[in-house]
Amino acid sequence: MPQDALTKPKQSSHVPGQLIVRFKPGVVQHLASTPVPASARSLAVAASIPEEVAGPLAFLTQEAGLQAVRPLFVQERKIAKPSGVMALAAVRSSLERSASDTPRKSLEGFQIVDVKERKVTPTLMKRVRASKAIEVVEPVPNRWLSAKADPFFNQQWALHATRWFVATRPSAAKVHVAVVDSGVDERHEDLRRAIDEYRHDNNRPRDFLGHGTHVSGIIAALANNGVGIAGTADCRLHCWKIFDDPPAGSDKQDFNFEFYSAALASALDSNIKVVNLSIGGTERSQAEAAIFSELREDGVVAVAAMGNEFRQGNPKEFPAGYKGVLAVGAVDRTGRRASFSCTGAHIGLVAPGVDILSTVPRQKAILADRTKYDPWPGTSMATPYVAGAAALLYARQKKSRAAATAIIERLISTAQKLPDMKKKAFTREYGSGLLDIAAALAIP
Repeated sequence: MPQDALTKPKQSSHVPGQLIVRFKPGVVQHLASTPVPASARSLAVAASIPEEVAGPLAFLTQEAGLQAVRPLFVQERKIAKPSGVMALAAVRSSLERSASDTPRKSLEGFQIVDVKERKVTPTLMKRVRASKAIEVVEPVPNRWLSAKADPFFNQQWALHATRWFVATRPSAAKVHVAVVDSGVDERHEDLRRAIDEYRHDNNRPRDFLGHGTHVSGIIAALANNGVGIAGTADCRLHCWKIFDDPPAGSDKQDFNFEFYSAALASALDSNIKVVNLSIGGTERSQAEAAIFSELREDGVVAVAAMGNEFRQGNPKEFPAGYKGVLAVGAVDRTGRRASFSCTGAHIGLVAPGVDILSTVPRQKAILADRTKYDPWPGTSMATPYVAGAAALLYARQKKSRAAATAIIERLISTAQKLPDMKKKAFTREYGSGLLDIAAALAIP
């Protein structure tokens, strides 16, 4: 995978034609507590919706060509189209579900609204935000992939650099890790026994880009199975495909924020202890920040890539930039910052991210030069080493906020100081240093 491929396409900072609208929790709770009969006529449904709710929806229909309304942070997806006799009932149902079907009160009221492309303007959002029933109006932030004794053990320099081979590693067979990415080749010989769940929404199961398969291998490729590579931990994977299938002949990365939000919400009140996010984007979101706050409270270790745009202005990228998310940069074989790796005050530590050999789909993928195994660069590749290390640490503890906080602190405090840090405890380039799995797992 050529390094130029990491940042070659110019990515849009927002997903076109979509808005996130949060109706105040009290409003949607009222609708949920006063349901209308399924047989109610459209006039009765219209009368049951307060004007401060109906007004913004009507405005979006007239001025922006509103096409669909769906609740965020719910598991079961249903599209509510605003045209036709039953449309108003469907929209009302979407608002009700954002109160009744979300896992936390802090996530109530969030809706994703589809409008005609190029209709989302600051003026339009200001008009919608003026409603007394609305708390948040924001464009949907775009996210993109941050990638640029088995036969291949000797080619896995990263395991040596992070002292994986000399670490006393506990079994992480009961630790569940979510990989929120481009999908996975669930039949890959080095992954199929590691995958507990694969959800790809309405898309095909194939990992067309190959990125999620590569990330999954770094975390959990089966060790000592006589083929391929070894993953960092023998954990269980829950893979979510959050990029829609690209059109035939295209290499587009079409980020699906709605399914992404459902993936993150699924980690709440579940057995998932770690979430790997080898993605990034330059825009932050109040809706996204809310779910990461809940994940932190629930004891989920969220690990995210710093991003590969250092030479494109070194922007702060999200979700790595959110409070409580462990942000990971990349280094090369010499222990120096990879030239593409973003820097910043929010970085936690670094991990190997250049010439990283891992699994790719058996069928040719868009981002891969080969099939089955391929070496790639990127902060996307550094991040899963840290996620795997977090899974090993979590093997010894029950899921809790205190445990997750302690694991993050342990990974940071035991990181190796690198020469370019010049004996400093922290730098914007390297955070607290290079991931040291042996030191992190050593019993004090």
